[in-house]
Amino acid sequence: MGVDSASMSEARRPAAETSSARPPSTAHSYNVRICHWINLVSCVYLLWSGVHIFLDFPELYWGHTGYRGYPAAFRLADWGLSWEEAGALGDRRWGRNYHFTAAWVFLINGLVYVVWNLYSSHFRNRMWPARDERTVAHVRAELRDHLRWRSRRHTANGSYGTLQKTSYLILIFVFVPLMILTGIAQSPGFTAAMPMLLDLFGGRQTARTLHTIATLALVLFVLVHVLEVAAAGFFVKVRSMITGR
Repeated sequence: MGVDSASMSEARRPAAETSSARPPSTAHSYNVRICHWINLVSCVYLLWSGVHIFLDFPELYWGHTGYRGYPAAFRLADWGLSWEEAGALGDRRWGRNYHFTAAWVFLINGLVYVVWNLYSSHFRNRMWPARDERTVAHVRAELRDHLRWRSRRHTANGSYGTLQKTSYLILIFVFVPLMILTGIAQSPGFTAAMPMLLDLFGGRQTARTLHTIATLALVLFVLVHVLEVAAAGFFVKVRSMITGR
């Protein structure tokens, strides 16, 4: 009878108490966490220094030629900020120095991240959509969940949805290389060694315009990413990116 009472008492134990006794699972490896925070710092410096560079030359052009007075594809003056006012806010020399330094940190950190996660099969195991996730019906249902703000069920349990996996893979293997190429295509030193970059983008000014557009798209991606993290529990997800649990 005593054994039966103990068994019944154990069965009545709250599920939360039982689950709390389990060791926490690993959500992010050391490599992912270290590279994530280095990437965050370098991206902040890249954005801030890039804004300074742009303010010092607040117009965008297509082709090989671009200077003040030349027909521009975009002019900050059309949005109420004159060339002189923008120049007073920006510091091109400071911006160029920090932008170039942060770009090297971003590039080396990104290469370490990609090589390590290819070696550890992280991309294949956690980032590559499974066969049943690549169906039209599944993608449509997940998109509907995103629009209805239900996508947090994926990130809350540490998994990625199909749209998240696809967007991360495109960001890492398509978007970031494009940003790097359009960035170095603006450097006379690099284009002297690799003149094909100017032909690839149709001119240094076109590369600068594409680089600026890509920066705005990246900022939008980060905002959506932060919203996804907030939907899944902001402090819990940030803590997991720090502790790995």
